[in-house]
Amino acid sequence: MRRLRRGVLWLPMMILWAMFLVPLPAEGTAAAAVLRVPQDHPTIQAAVDAAAPGDTVLVSPGTYVELIDFLGKEITVESTDGPATTIIDGNQAGTVVTINAGADQTPVLRGFTVRNGSGETGIFTQNGPALIEGNRVTGNSICSGAIQAAFSAATIRNNVISGNHPNCSGGVGGGGIAVRGAGTVTVADNLITDNSSSFDGGGIALFAAGTPVISNNVISNNSAASFGAGGGISMFNLSDALITNNIIVGNTAGQGGGIYWLVPSGDRGPIVMNNTIADNGGSAVIADGFDVAARLVNNILLSSGAQATLHCGDFNDPNPPVIEHNDVVNTGGGPRYGGLCTDRTGLDGNISADPAFAAPAAGDYHITPGSPAVDAGRNAGAPTTDIDGDPRPLDGNGDGIPVVDLGADELSARDTVPPTITCAATPATLSPANHRLRPVHVDLSAGDDSGTVTVTLTSVTSSQPDSGLGRGDVPNDIQGWTTGADDRDGLLRAERFGTARGYTLTYLAADPAGNTATCRTTVTVP
Repeated sequence: MRRLRRGVLWLPMMILWAMFLVPLPAEGTAAAAVLRVPQDHPTIQAAVDAAAPGDTVLVSPGTYVELIDFLGKEITVESTDGPATTIIDGNQAGTVVTINAGADQTPVLRGFTVRNGSGETGIFTQNGPALIEGNRVTGNSICSGAIQAAFSAATIRNNVISGNHPNCSGGVGGGGIAVRGAGTVTVADNLITDNSSSFDGGGIALFAAGTPVISNNVISNNSAASFGAGGGISMFNLSDALITNNIIVGNTAGQGGGIYWLVPSGDRGPIVMNNTIADNGGSAVIADGFDVAARLVNNILLSSGAQATLHCGDFNDPNPPVIEHNDVVNTGGGPRYGGLCTDRTGLDGNISADPAFAAPAAGDYHITPGSPAVDAGRNAGAPTTDIDGDPRPLDGNGDGIPVVDLGADELSARDTVPPTITCAATPATLSPANHRLRPVHVDLSAGDDSGTVTVTLTSVTSSQPDSGLGRGDVPNDIQGWTTGADDRDGLLRAERFGTARGYTLTYLAADPAGNTATCRTTVTVP
């Protein structure tokens, strides 16, 4: 009996100890949840309301007519299928998405079309390092930036920001993006196009923006007001921006179709390095203010017209910025330099020559072999890659010394290695020679270091005349083959006259650089 009681008592004691030994979740370490819209919650905002820090709101395709506020939560709001099919429509009721981030918080907005916002902006973020990426921000009626970052450390990258227009006549400007208040915003790898501002900064407005980084963007066909400044980028007050590897083309403004800056006393001003700033209305760059420490290095500046390509203003400070290793060109007969900027051609590495763009009328501003921009820059301080991600510097002129190219594009080493190709017809012999058509297949393999190769059948020929001269010969000995295409199957007639006949099939392999290789295979009628 005593043993029985001890055994009975032992089981609850083990259970009690197990309760104490099971690890409990530490405070604040609850597992992150995924809240699905509309499966779990009917609207995005309903899911945001229910989300806890660290959660993900995952949104299925659809059009969601609502305004979204992250409510200061560090959460991720993203679509399952991307911006083409997942739309947040503000219905002209206000700012479409609001993201207030703490200093150590990284909330994320990813993969939406954000449209029909009204008021100040389409997407607003402030304070901490929010991430806004992979979105299409379009058709918003705004006052200052379709995306606006205020006193922020946000990263705005890989977005298409297009077709946004102003609804006011004031604000800080910014048809595409507005950055205001001292911060460390990064704007990278975006397409910012066809936006307009009723004031400054058709593409991007930097207003007392601190130390933003603007890199690897295409900023095209944006417009500031006729009395405004900076069709591509405007900079006012403390905006010590680093601007690198951008293509800034086709923008217009009253002053500075490409870039305009006005540096206040005591500030450094921008560093503008390795950008292609071309074919904007008026000057490519207008530099003004107390900008003696600002720097223009390794850029291509091209304009066409009466205004100087690079104009330096005289607002209080008689000293121009540092101008080194730039290609400054005016194709319209106007001056290359104006204002306080005397002509620097031939000094400090500055040149003036046609940069030999690939196809600017089609929007291709890559430089081509033989461009004077190749190996014409200064390596110190230059970015380590170009706008396409190609490494810098490369030895573009073949002298054995890698030197960075001017502009946003680094000329890649030309591919001179042809592709490989092998081919073999099956069957290789057509016997007996009974005048019948026989199916033939060509086994072919082709490859190239680029990963891309195009194969075409260039010809199918016979060593003897078609229809021959012998008794029983039949015409149309070669049938079913399509030259100019990657065709590996057709018909050949088992026919010959006197001696053996040989059919020859010729294939051409080509890589993207235009290198080619040929393969021939023969089918014999003995």
